[in-house]
Amino acid sequence: MSLDFDERRDFQRLQLDHPMKITEQATGREHRGLGRDLSAIGLSFHLNTALPVGTLLTVAIDPAGQSAVLPFRAEAEVHRVEAEGGGYLVAARILRML
Repeated sequence: MSLDFDERRDFQRLQLDHPMKITEQATGREHRGLGRDLSAIGLSFHLNTALPVGTLLTVAIDPAGQSAVLPFRAEAEVHRVEAEGGGYLVAARILRML
């Protein structure tokens, strides 16, 4: 029996389509991105700018009145960056919730 990749994941992923604020911890530089998905240990988002692997970030989602989205704030580390649709898909590992 063969399982597809998503069925073998240890943590279920929540699909997002919500604006995020991403701040580089070392420089304070802020980016606006679009959240792609979120799990218990990581998240991915789309940015117009590539970030180096290993960059420490503060990521935040502000629901801005949307009842289906809860506030989210965490420290994360960039794990992977791939070119996608004129920008970059960034995958990050959650280090701790803030």
